[in-house]
Amino acid sequence: MTTVEKKRLLYVAAYPVAIAMLVFWAVMVFAFSGPGWVHLFLSLGLFILIWRIVAGGTWDAWERYVAKRDAEERQRKS
Repeated sequence: MTTVEKKRLLYVAAYPVAIAMLVFWAVMVFAFSGPGWVHLFLSLGLFILIWRIVAGGTWDAWERYVAKRDAEERQRKS
């Protein structure tokens, strides 16, 4: 799996992962009185959700950005 494919997977999976983390947090806190470490899921879930909203746009815009950045990095190395 290339770097671009990994970034695409992260970009596409951000919403479902964030929602799953928030649902897990809510179930553990309200149904089972979960321990303090469960609140890490609230923090991470909100972070991922906000990151994805701020990143915004579509995958095409992200792919162009990554391709441009990778091309610039290759030029610096050579």
